Amino acid sequence: MIRPPLPSDQGYIASTWARSVLSTHAHQRHLSSRTGAQVGRQIDRVMDRPDTRALVACRDKDPNFITGWMIYVVGPRTPTIHYLYTRRDERGVGIAASLLARIGVDRARGVVCTSHGPSSESMRGRYRASVHLPLEEFLKP
Repeated sequence: MIRPPLPSDQGYIASTWARSVLSTHAHQRHLSSRTGAQVGRQIDRVMDRPDTRALVACRDKDPNFITGWMIYVVGPRTPTIHYLYTRRDERGVGIAASLLARIGVDRARGVVCTSHGPSSESMRGRYRASVHLPLEEFLKP
């Protein structure tokens, strides 16, 4: 089941987003607690924007058990995906594709990705019309 986010989902979304971003950079020796704070501030900036939207995938029989989520902006022509997350044990069953399809993204339609890391690279590999715009660039005034 895909549903709009509940206010109670925000903590889970923000924390899994931060952990996921930080884990993709964990191999870098210069990773510091300041980096974690910077990631948190960046996530807060995205979540606080009036144009930010979210969708949550959850189990049909338990709408409070989140299996995946997507943070995005609907653009005038092309949607912008800030982050798309699926629980590790739920991957490979089409949750991410279902979330993307819900906002009209398919393999032929363009989409902008602002995240870094393996999942972003994987998405851009599957959705050939996608392009990468670093989140820092998206957030510039």
